[in-house]
Amino acid sequence: MTRTRLPYPSAQPVYAAAQLWRDRCLLDDLSLFEDDNVSTLENTEILVRDYVQQPDLGTGTFLGKLSGQLATSPPGAVRLAAELLYVHLLIARSSAIGGQKKLELVRGVLGFVDGGHDIPENLARTLDSGLINPGQGFNNYRWRQYAYLIEAVAALKGLSVPDRRRVLEEPRAFVQLLDGLEDNGAAIQRFALEHLLFPDVFAPVVSREHRQKIQTTWPHLAGPASEAAAFRVSSIAHGLTPNERWGTDEFVNFYRSPYVWDWGKPNQRWNALVRWGQRMQRSIDLESHERDYKNDGASAVLTASASHDTSALTFLRQHKVVDRRTVDSFLRWLNEAEDGWDILGGLWIDAGPESVDRFLANLPRSAADGAGARLSLASVLLGADDVGHYPPWRARAVDLAYRLTGFTKPEPAATDGERYEAFLVFLDQVMDAFRRHGTPLSDRLDAQSIIWALMTYDPPETWTEEETAAFRDWRRGTGAVPPRLPATPATDDEGGPVTVEEPDSPLSEVAERLYLDEAFLDKIVALLKDKKQVIFQGTPGTGKTHVARKLAEWLAGSADRVRLVQFHPTYSYEDFVEGYRPRQDGNGFTLISGPLLTIAEQARKNPDHDHVLIIDELNRANVARVFGELYFLLEYRDQNAHLIYRQQPITLPPNLLLIATMNTADRSIALLDSALRRRFYFVDFAPHTEPVAGVLRRYLDKHQHDYRWIADAVEKANEKIADPDAAIGPSHFFRDTPIDDAWLELLWDHAVLPTLRDHFHGRTHKLEELSLAALRKEVTGGADEDTPLS
Repeated sequence: MTRTRLPYPSAQPVYAAAQLWRDRCLLDDLSLFEDDNVSTLENTEILVRDYVQQPDLGTGTFLGKLSGQLATSPPGAVRLAAELLYVHLLIARSSAIGGQKKLELVRGVLGFVDGGHDIPENLARTLDSGLINPGQGFNNYRWRQYAYLIEAVAALKGLSVPDRRRVLEEPRAFVQLLDGLEDNGAAIQRFALEHLLFPDVFAPVVSREHRQKIQTTWPHLAGPASEAAAFRVSSIAHGLTPNERWGTDEFVNFYRSPYVWDWGKPNQRWNALVRWGQRMQRSIDLESHERDYKNDGASAVLTASASHDTSALTFLRQHKVVDRRTVDSFLRWLNEAEDGWDILGGLWIDAGPESVDRFLANLPRSAADGAGARLSLASVLLGADDVGHYPPWRARAVDLAYRLTGFTKPEPAATDGERYEAFLVFLDQVMDAFRRHGTPLSDRLDAQSIIWALMTYDPPETWTEEETAAFRDWRRGTGAVPPRLPATPATDDEGGPVTVEEPDSPLSEVAERLYLDEAFLDKIVALLKDKKQVIFQGTPGTGKTHVARKLAEWLAGSADRVRLVQFHPTYSYEDFVEGYRPRQDGNGFTLISGPLLTIAEQARKNPDHDHVLIIDELNRANVARVFGELYFLLEYRDQNAHLIYRQQPITLPPNLLLIATMNTADRSIALLDSALRRRFYFVDFAPHTEPVAGVLRRYLDKHQHDYRWIADAVEKANEKIADPDAAIGPSHFFRDTPIDDAWLELLWDHAVLPTLRDHFHGRTHKLEELSLAALRKEVTGGADEDTPLS
């Protein structure tokens, strides 16, 4: 059985797309996206001539330069270029490039030619998944990887049909074909092709350096040194014990424990986690704090299942292993559903991550809703089979642990069972890391207990101030390696679990609710953790404030730790920071803290949680005047500064994050000076580019599929407007009640057109083109004319 093909459900559409490309486009001459002939030798040779042999090494975006290179290419060749770009992007996980960005690139190339060409929906969804993280070179040198792919396809197309079939059926013949091409720094693309076309033969290792290290580590399994590296790595994979499984399928992952640190070594982030974990072990009795109640809980689940008595499941509420609302709805369903206990029992038949998917497929949303809540519940119930092997999963703690160690998160398209399997693999890696540091753990439950303590506990009271500060700094992701800490006597009561229950959901669930790429939100979180301040900039209607609020609540863990203020032209330093206000008794004035100092003090008193201040419409105020001395504090969080109205110096705590929104369309409002710009990261919310460009279509796909033409109409309108600062954003069309034609007409006439009238003042013909009726007719071809719109 193969050990080189990823066995997970989310990976299978990628392999299916690669197989479809092989059969339709390489063996035949058909288009990958449509039913005509596009993958011809003629079109391939045109791409070699216009792209490979005419490299554009100047500045500019990949798409921008590609547009110039293909400006005179015939439509068929341009469509082939889009399809090959799709194949190029196919292997990359979302951590390298998100699905929405992939779509933007491919659709961007299709947009070079007329005809309304697009990617079939099933193939578009496939881009939400990937197989590997191909490394920085994949994005930084895309032009090289892409050129190599074109040359490889040209080499295949130059063969006779029988020879082409032989090369695509015999791995050695395929490797020999690629050996005849110079990769010119595009080894990533070559190795990706090997795996995509022969996944049961070649391992998904696309780094030449990594391949060499793997061969050096297991030479006895690699076979003859004269053999090609691809076959030697494959031989090693089939000689090692599989470290990942899904059902009966097994996989050797060279990038996971125990193998990754045989050919590599733990990085600083993993070393830091182990050293803090060892410190926590010495300070807290995790056996009594963590293991005991989880073992008791597993026994209680079995007792409840045997007796069909839900009263035995009260531990779910007592220890907050699942949030209270989910517990209540699940127990109510279990008591009322005729087949509830049978569905629960099915979880322990061939128990494991796959049974989690089966269980959740049968568990109605009324019993548990939300991806995080459902998987958390399933993981606790699965623990009744063997809690040492299947410990509980909680979204926020797991997400933070992944971030602190750099562990690759599951793909957005991953099933809940896959997410749990990834968690188990992560715990195995935790165990391996502790073993290599001389403190082996008993089982996965030990590893989960340490992770839970590290991610959620308050620092033990016996730790020094320096240790406590360093730990909090590490947990915020700002410290690389914690200081070496002195050994201390173990105690039973130095600390304990956090007792406040908070909403628990993975970032993927937030992304789904916002119709955005998880990779996009991941990037924002990374920027916030680094500089503490970001600005969302874009035109009105792009969802900046909505995204800021939802992301802030996720970061803070509670809406109580989030505050929103809106700037306006009369907003002042005294409003934002602090100022004197009349006393209520009329006797003079008193110094009142503004929203910034208020939330800063709240964050200072609660250093184990992030707090977020949202500044809406940042550039509507005189920002330099409002911020005053804060320019210094924003950059130097650990330094003191004196404010205008008080003598005592202050600092801004490191767990205070700022998210600001800025309107780029209104020419009348202030521009930001360079000093402030240097203190913020900027994130673009542009209606014409992903991820914002696809938000409306994804929203309509989920809620109002019959009105998907609205997304086409908005895209067509933005093409006609041809000004990013005047583009129509998706937020106009979001509502809780169903969309209908009457509401659409009202919205367009009274929300969209007024802004466009200002922009195209006096250009009546342009406004007529931008009427909803005209746009609808253009994008539907008049198919909906029986429903008139004025």
